[in-house]
Amino acid sequence: MKQNLGYRIGMQTRRFVHWFSVWEKEMQQQGVPRWVTKMPLYLCIAATVGLLLVGAFFIAIFLALMVVVAFFLLGMAEGVKKGSDHEYLMGYQAMGPEGPGTYVAGKKVSDDDEDLS
Repeated sequence: MKQNLGYRIGMQTRRFVHWFSVWEKEMQQQGVPRWVTKMPLYLCIAATVGLLLVGAFFIAIFLALMVVVAFFLLGMAEGVKKGSDHEYLMGYQAMGPEGPGTYVAGKKVSDDDEDLS
């Protein structure tokens, strides 16, 4: 019967811990001190916790980068929406800085100055 992923990982972890405890008992029967047999277990736990912390750190950096990019894009969108004062207006503008009319190089030309070249 096929179980879900969490169940299978839990079973593999349980088998590993059981195998490790059997290995510890055998080593202790051969005269190895208890603290030496516990050292690999502590190293595995420390490595797992360390990898989880590093992963959380990289996720936090990625999320912070996404927030910065979002603010940057939002600022660009507002800048495009408002328009720039340094931008040259060409042709007819219904909402130009000097009112509706025809603009050349950012300046409004009157109806008398129809030379747009």
